[in-house]
Amino acid sequence: MSSKILYDTGTDVLPETQSSRKQSRPEKTTHFEINRLETISDKHPLLDGLQERLQYFEIVWMQEGNGCISIDALQHPFNNNMIYCLTPGQVRHCCFQQNPKGYYISFSQDFLYRWATYTMGTTWLDTQIYGVGLSVISPDEDMQLEIEDLMTKMSKEYINHYLLRSEVLAGLLNILVIYFSRRQQIRVNELAQSKEIELVQRFISLVKVQFRTMKFVADYASELCVTANHLNRIVKKITGMPASSHIQQHIIMEAKRQALHSNVSMKEIAYLLGFDDHSHFSKYFKNNSGMNFTSFKKGLTTELVTDNTL
Repeated sequence: MSSKILYDTGTDVLPETQSSRKQSRPEKTTHFEINRLETISDKHPLLDGLQERLQYFEIVWMQEGNGCISIDALQHPFNNNMIYCLTPGQVRHCCFQQNPKGYYISFSQDFLYRWATYTMGTTWLDTQIYGVGLSVISPDEDMQLEIEDLMTKMSKEYINHYLLRSEVLAGLLNILVIYFSRRQQIRVNELAQSKEIELVQRFISLVKVQFRTMKFVADYASELCVTANHLNRIVKKITGMPASSHIQQHIIMEAKRQALHSNVSMKEIAYLLGFDDHSHFSKYFKNNSGMNFTSFKKGLTTELVTDNTL
C-alpha cells in the first residue's frame, strides 16, 4: 500500500446545534501540546462537543476508531489510519463514535520558528497560501512506523523536563512537518499551474528573501511587474490576508528570532531588519505583534530560565 494524500472538501453541512455552536474560549497559552487520543479528557477543546476556531496548527492521527470531523461546517469522516492536518483560522468540531486510538498535536508556528530551523513558505504549514483546505494523509506501513517513532519521542520529551526540552521538541516536530510536506509536493505542483497561485508563490518567495529591505507592497509589485492593487487583491484572494500582512509577519518573526537567539539590543535588531530609527521599529513591533519589544524580550528571558514555553 503506498502513501497517498487526499484533499477533502467535504460534502455535508453539519447542522448547528446548541452543543456544536461555536463559543469563545480563552486564548491558548501553551504553544505546543501532544497527547494520545485515548487519554484526552472530554473537557478538552478537541472533544468537548463545541466548535472551535483554531489558533494553532493541529495534527490528528486516528490510528483506530471512527467518527467525523467538521471543518468550516463541512463534515469529513474519521477512518482508521488517517492523519488530518489543520491550520489556524479553520473552525473545527470533532465527534468520535467509539474510544479512539492515536495522537493529537497542537502547536504554534511561532514555537516551531523560534526553536527549530524552519523556513516559512515551504511546508504544509503554509499550504493555506495555495488555497488548500483540509489535508488528509493516508500513510503506508513504513510511514506509520516512522511517524509513530517521532511521536513517541515527542511524547517522552513533553512529559519530562529534560535539558533543552523545547529545542528537542521543536526539532522532532520540524522533521515531522517536513515528512508530511514531502507527501504534499505533488498536489502543490498541480496547484501551481494556476497563474494566480504562481503569482502568490513568487510573492511569498520574494518576501522571504527581501523583507529586510523591501517593506512596501508597491516594491514587490514592481519586482513582479504588476500593480500594487492587483498584487494585494490576488494575495488576499488566495491566502485570506493582504500582501502587507505577509511582509509584516516575516519582519516580526525575524525580530522574535533575533531576540531569542542573540544578545543584540533592540536598536541592533532594528538596524538588521532595515529600520534606520529604532523608535520606529519599536512602534512597528508593537502594532504588528500586540506587545512592545521590551515585554516580549522579558517574557523570553523567563521562558529560558524556566523552560516553560509549553
